[in-house]
Amino acid sequence: LHLCLAGNVLVAIGGKVRLGARNIPRYPLNLEFDGQGIRHRDFNIRLERFSPASLLTFRRIELPDDLPPLAPPEVGGSADVEFAAYSIGELYQEIIASLKQLDRRYRSAGLELFKSDTFSQVTETYFWHGGGKPLVVTDIDSATRALEVIIDQDEGASGGIYDGDCAKFGQQPELSHYYKFSEVYYQRRYRPDDKPGMPPTGEALCVDFEQVHPIIADPKHSDYARNADLAALNKRFNESYSMMLLQIEEAYAGDPKVLYSAIMNGMHDLTSIARTMMKIQVDPERGEETGAPTFEWVTPVAVSADEQ
Repeated sequence: LHLCLAGNVLVAIGGKVRLGARNIPRYPLNLEFDGQGIRHRDFNIRLERFSPASLLTFRRIELPDDLPPLAPPEVGGSADVEFAAYSIGELYQEIIASLKQLDRRYRSAGLELFKSDTFSQVTETYFWHGGGKPLVVTDIDSATRALEVIIDQDEGASGGIYDGDCAKFGQQPELSHYYKFSEVYYQRRYRPDDKPGMPPTGEALCVDFEQVHPIIADPKHSDYARNADLAALNKRFNESYSMMLLQIEEAYAGDPKVLYSAIMNGMHDLTSIARTMMKIQVDPERGEETGAPTFEWVTPVAVSADEQ
């Protein structure tokens, strides 16, 4: 949904969605949020097994703008991706402010920033399902609403623990992403009256980290040079992953129905490949570590219409 909303805003002002080899993440990845003064955060994102450490990373990514950095502190090194903001929410608020300023400049010159033609935007017709809904962007007000949905679902609406979809879309109250991850991290449910930024106080949520597949951390395709099965599966995964990204690009280039294919045929296929890889040991002689997808770009092989 967040990709849909951001994509709709981008194409509404004449931009193009690009998800190719030059701008997909490579892991491990250092992410730097550089706000004003002490509002600075710097941490690593890894491809690794489900654990308290990975949950802490998820919480750092989704940290609400009004909360301090999470302990323990982590300094990741030179930044691979840098945002001139303290949080994702603050980043989108700056984008909203820039759009409003640009919209005023266009209007003062007798021009329209937003395109009236919405054929390149993704609507509910071609969207799968989930919390919230895609919003068609036609002006600064609808662009603001679209980006505010992303902020609220990540951090919590109006500084609370819920994502605001109940008020915006008439859906059931649901925790924002930060607080969903926090429930699993603390192994306890939130109560409706729990305070934002504080640990949950509700019923216990049991999490058995020993039941997790012992996948290799930050894998590369070269790690599977001595395991033909994992190499073949990973190649298939990366080809499908790359094709899915190209289909998402195509959806925002005037053919939105392709997004449905990308989700149904692409994302769902990736799940089964990943699950198979996580059950195969990389090298039984070197330990119990199992394989995992590497999420590396592979230029997709063109397929005919009959094969799609």
